[in-house]
Amino acid sequence: MQQVMLKGKTRHGKNRIHQHGDQWFIVKFDKFRGQDAMMLRSENKTDKGTFDGRWVLLQDDPNFVMINNFDEDKQDGKDNQ
Repeated sequence: MQQVMLKGKTRHGKNRIHQHGDQWFIVKFDKFRGQDAMMLRSENKTDKGTFDGRWVLLQDDPNFVMINNFDEDKQDGKDNQ
C-alpha cells in the first residue's frame, strides 16, 4: 500500500494529525463530493481499536496538504519559487 504524508492546514486537520500521525496509507482514488480525492487510512489504530479513514481532496483540500516526499518544496500546497 502506498503511503503519503499529510500536514494539517486548519485546526481540524492539525488535530487529526496529532491524533493519528502524519503518515497515511492510500486505500483508493475516487470522487468525494464530486471532486477527485483519495481515501486514506491511518497508519496506526485509534484508541477504539480501529483505523481512522478519511477522504482528502487531491486539489485544494480545506484541512490537509499532502507533502510529496520527492519534492519537499511543495510543503504549503503551492510551488515555492
